[in-house]
Amino acid sequence: MSTEPRVREAHSDEAGLLHDILVRAFSEYEGRLDPPSGVHSETIASVRNKVNEGGALICEAGGDVAGCVFYAPKAGYVYVGRLAVVPEYRRRGIGDLLLRAAERRAAELGLSHVRLGVRLALGELRAYYEARGYVPIASRSHAGYTEATYVEMEKALGHQAPN
Repeated sequence: MSTEPRVREAHSDEAGLLHDILVRAFSEYEGRLDPPSGVHSETIASVRNKVNEGGALICEAGGDVAGCVFYAPKAGYVYVGRLAVVPEYRRRGIGDLLLRAAERRAAELGLSHVRLGVRLALGELRAYYEARGYVPIASRSHAGYTEATYVEMEKALGHQAPN
Protein backbone atom coordinates (compact mmCIF):
# COMPACT_ATOMS: atom_id res chain seq x y z
CA MET A 1 0.00 0.00 0.00
CA SER A 2 1.39 3.40 -0.99
CA THR A 3 2.12 5.90 1.75
CA GLU A 4 2.03 8.80 -0.73
CA PRO A 5 -1.00 10.98 -0.02
CA ARG A 6 -3.67 10.85 -2.69
CA VAL A 7 -6.76 13.00 -3.15
CA ARG A 8 -9.99 11.58 -4.49
CA GLU A 9 -13.59 12.67 -4.90
CA ALA A 10 -15.79 11.83 -1.92
CA HIS A 11 -19.20 10.20 -2.33
CA SER A 12 -22.36 11.10 -0.44
CA ASP A 13 -22.40 7.66 1.21
CA GLU A 14 -19.13 8.69 2.92
CA ALA A 15 -20.84 11.48 4.87
CA GLY A 16 -20.10 9.72 8.17
CA LEU A 17 -16.40 9.56 7.34
CA LEU A 18 -16.36 13.22 6.29
CA HIS A 19 -18.20 14.19 9.49
CA ASP A 20 -15.60 12.33 11.54
CA ILE A 21 -12.76 14.18 9.78
CA LEU A 22 -14.43 17.53 10.46
CA VAL A 23 -15.02 16.78 14.15
CA ARG A 24 -11.42 15.63 14.65
CA ALA A 25 -9.88 18.51 12.69
CA PHE A 26 -12.01 21.31 14.16
CA SER A 27 -12.07 20.11 17.79
CA GLU A 28 -9.26 22.56 18.68
CA TYR A 29 -11.57 25.49 17.81
CA GLU A 30 -14.36 24.44 20.15
CA GLY A 31 -14.86 27.27 22.64
CA ARG A 32 -12.26 29.49 20.87
CA LEU A 33 -14.41 31.15 18.21
CA ASP A 34 -17.22 33.66 18.46
CA PRO A 35 -19.52 32.74 16.86
CA PRO A 36 -18.70 29.07 17.32
CA SER A 37 -17.70 27.11 14.24
CA GLY A 38 -20.65 25.64 12.39
CA VAL A 39 -18.75 22.36 12.23
CA HIS A 40 -19.87 21.61 15.78
CA SER A 41 -23.52 21.60 14.70
CA GLU A 42 -22.98 19.55 11.53
CA THR A 43 -24.72 16.21 11.27
CA ILE A 44 -24.09 13.33 8.92
CA ALA A 45 -27.21 14.44 7.02
CA SER A 46 -25.97 18.04 6.67
CA VAL A 47 -22.57 16.81 5.49
CA ARG A 48 -24.29 14.56 2.94
CA ASN A 49 -26.23 17.62 1.71
CA LYS A 50 -22.96 19.57 1.26
CA VAL A 51 -21.56 16.75 -0.85
CA ASN A 52 -24.72 16.56 -2.94
CA GLU A 53 -24.94 20.35 -3.41
CA GLY A 54 -21.33 20.68 -4.52
CA GLY A 55 -18.74 18.09 -3.70
CA ALA A 56 -15.96 17.07 -1.39
CA LEU A 57 -12.46 15.72 -1.74
CA ILE A 58 -10.76 13.28 0.63
CA CYS A 59 -7.03 12.87 1.12
CA GLU A 60 -5.78 9.43 2.11
CA ALA A 61 -2.23 8.60 3.18
CA GLY A 62 -0.88 5.17 4.02
CA GLY A 63 -4.37 3.72 4.34
CA ASP A 64 -5.50 6.48 6.72
CA VAL A 65 -7.85 9.35 6.04
CA ALA A 66 -5.80 12.52 6.46
CA GLY A 67 -8.22 15.30 5.55
CA CYS A 68 -10.99 16.66 3.37
CA VAL A 69 -12.30 19.82 1.75
CA PHE A 70 -15.73 20.78 0.48
CA TYR A 71 -16.45 22.81 -2.65
CA ALA A 72 -19.53 24.34 -4.24
CA PRO A 73 -19.71 25.87 -7.72
CA LYS A 74 -21.21 29.37 -7.75
CA ALA A 75 -21.64 32.00 -10.47
CA GLY A 76 -18.09 32.52 -11.74
CA TYR A 77 -16.21 30.81 -8.90
CA VAL A 78 -15.97 27.76 -6.67
CA TYR A 79 -16.47 28.31 -2.95
CA VAL A 80 -14.12 26.16 -0.87
CA GLY A 81 -15.00 25.45 2.72
CA ARG A 82 -14.17 23.29 5.67
CA LEU A 83 -10.60 22.47 4.65
CA ALA A 84 -9.83 19.96 7.39
CA VAL A 85 -6.66 18.02 8.20
CA VAL A 86 -6.71 15.63 11.15
CA PRO A 87 -4.12 16.58 13.79
CA GLU A 88 -1.76 13.64 13.23
CA TYR A 89 -1.35 14.60 9.54
CA ARG A 90 -0.77 18.32 9.94
CA ARG A 91 2.37 19.99 8.62
CA ARG A 92 2.82 17.29 5.97
CA GLY A 93 1.40 19.20 2.99
CA ILE A 94 -2.06 17.61 3.14
CA GLY A 95 -3.84 20.98 3.25
CA ASP A 96 -1.90 22.13 0.19
CA LEU A 97 -2.80 18.94 -1.70
CA LEU A 98 -6.47 19.40 -0.89
CA LEU A 99 -6.48 23.10 -1.75
CA ARG A 100 -4.74 22.52 -5.10
CA ALA A 101 -7.17 19.70 -5.87
CA ALA A 102 -10.12 22.01 -5.17
CA GLU A 103 -8.53 24.64 -7.43
CA ARG A 104 -8.16 22.02 -10.19
CA ARG A 105 -11.81 21.07 -9.68
CA ALA A 106 -12.78 24.72 -10.21
CA ALA A 107 -10.74 24.83 -13.43
CA GLU A 108 -12.32 21.56 -14.61
CA LEU A 109 -15.72 23.14 -14.05
CA GLY A 110 -14.65 26.09 -16.21
CA LEU A 111 -14.54 28.53 -13.29
CA SER A 112 -11.69 30.99 -13.01
CA HIS A 113 -11.74 31.89 -9.31
CA VAL A 114 -11.80 30.17 -5.93
CA ARG A 115 -13.21 31.88 -2.85
CA LEU A 116 -13.15 30.97 0.82
CA GLY A 117 -13.78 32.54 4.19
CA VAL A 118 -11.32 32.83 7.07
CA ARG A 119 -12.17 33.87 10.61
CA LEU A 120 -10.54 37.11 11.68
CA ALA A 121 -9.57 35.41 14.94
CA LEU A 122 -7.44 32.92 12.99
CA GLY A 123 -4.68 35.13 11.62
CA GLU A 124 -2.38 32.17 10.99
CA LEU A 125 -4.94 30.69 8.59
CA ARG A 126 -5.31 33.97 6.76
CA ALA A 127 -1.51 34.07 6.33
CA TYR A 128 -1.61 30.45 5.09
CA TYR A 129 -4.06 31.34 2.33
CA GLU A 130 -2.31 34.59 1.45
CA ALA A 131 0.92 32.62 0.95
CA ARG A 132 -0.99 30.50 -1.58
CA GLY A 133 -2.20 33.43 -3.65
CA TYR A 134 -5.49 34.29 -1.97
CA VAL A 135 -6.27 37.96 -1.44
CA PRO A 136 -8.91 39.54 0.82
CA ILE A 137 -11.89 40.85 -1.13
CA ALA A 138 -14.40 41.65 1.62
CA SER A 139 -14.94 41.67 5.36
CA ARG A 140 -18.09 39.86 6.40
CA SER A 141 -20.03 39.17 9.55
CA HIS A 142 -21.98 36.14 10.65
CA ALA A 143 -25.72 36.48 11.17
CA GLY A 144 -26.48 38.47 14.31
CA TYR A 145 -23.09 40.21 14.44
CA THR A 146 -22.57 43.87 13.56
CA GLU A 147 -18.76 43.69 13.49
CA ALA A 148 -16.83 41.70 10.89
CA THR A 149 -16.08 38.13 11.98
CA TYR A 150 -14.40 36.79 8.85
CA VAL A 151 -12.72 37.85 5.65
CA GLU A 152 -13.69 36.52 2.24
CA MET A 153 -10.64 35.71 0.13
CA GLU A 154 -10.25 34.95 -3.55
CA LYS A 155 -7.67 33.50 -5.91
CA ALA A 156 -7.73 33.96 -9.67
CA LEU A 157 -6.73 30.68 -11.22
CA GLY A 158 -5.50 31.84 -14.60
CA HIS A 159 -4.33 29.01 -16.80
CA GLN A 160 -3.41 26.25 -14.39
CA ALA A 161 -1.69 23.23 -15.77
CA PRO A 162 -3.21 20.05 -14.33
CA ASN A 163 -0.87 18.14 -12.02
